[in-house]
Amino acid sequence: MNRAIPSTMRCLLLLALLITQDLLAQHPDPDQQPYWTRYTFVEDSSVLVPLKGAYQVYYIQEGHWWNFMPSQYPVVPRPEVLVRMRPLFDAPLPVFTATPARGKDKPDVKVVVVRGLDTMVVELSVYYPPMPAYERSTIREGERRPPVVIPFRKGRFLPTGIQYAKDYYTTEEGQSTVDARTVDLTEQFDALWKKAMKDEAVIPQLNTDTCHQEVLVPADLQLPETKYRDVWVLRSPYCGTHFVHFPLWGNRTSYTITFHPYQSDQQKEPVTLDTDARDDVNYWLDISDWPVGDHAVQLIGDGNSGTFTLMLR
Repeated sequence: MNRAIPSTMRCLLLLALLITQDLLAQHPDPDQQPYWTRYTFVEDSSVLVPLKGAYQVYYIQEGHWWNFMPSQYPVVPRPEVLVRMRPLFDAPLPVFTATPARGKDKPDVKVVVVRGLDTMVVELSVYYPPMPAYERSTIREGERRPPVVIPFRKGRFLPTGIQYAKDYYTTEEGQSTVDARTVDLTEQFDALWKKAMKDEAVIPQLNTDTCHQEVLVPADLQLPETKYRDVWVLRSPYCGTHFVHFPLWGNRTSYTITFHPYQSDQQKEPVTLDTDARDDVNYWLDISDWPVGDHAVQLIGDGNSGTFTLMLR
């Protein structure tokens, strides 16, 4: 028997459909995502001026988290993929542009700027302080984070404006070698950003509530010479639910996770995952409530068994 839908019900269904379409159509805002960073390049002068002339920007990403070796001094490979810079402000504000939002998908990441015969290489993966001039501070919901401001200089630099010389910088070194011009230009840009965004209505991110991530486990854990056994999983606060998939090795695989949380009040009993070829395809594990920490994992599988550390953030 076919029954007609009451007009009131049809209106409610239509309203729900329109709302759902709006949510599905919403694109992630690059200036709200906590693990994304954009970069804008300016002239190396005391006054904030957008980088002039024709220039090209490239990203280089290489390496694997479990076998990350220190960065090599030559820039290898050569940059090939051109990054399209995007405008930041409308007229009559100055014509600043910024890179699209990019995370660190690889352990060795560089951004390369070429203007004429001059080339600037910015090392994005080096551990160094201070943070404010590089990783922007956290923002409140509905706000946008300004990009990192980098004055164009020929050579190899850190995003803080410090000349790149080695792979690691201690806190003392970082604090004592702050580039005053980069800090001053950043303050000038932030004042302009605040003015431009004063009346900007930002819709909080709604379309990344459930996230899925593949866990990349080293394939040679059973070899004693495998030195790099860190497996990283980064959770975004914009993901209300975070699922991960642990790979299957052979017909049956077992993972035993022993938790070592950073906060002593977040203790959790060990978890053992047993999966086989029949249910592996659809097996996604909810780790939304797992504590942040460096957790020990014992893997038993066909062709790959051993231990690694799950760096859960």
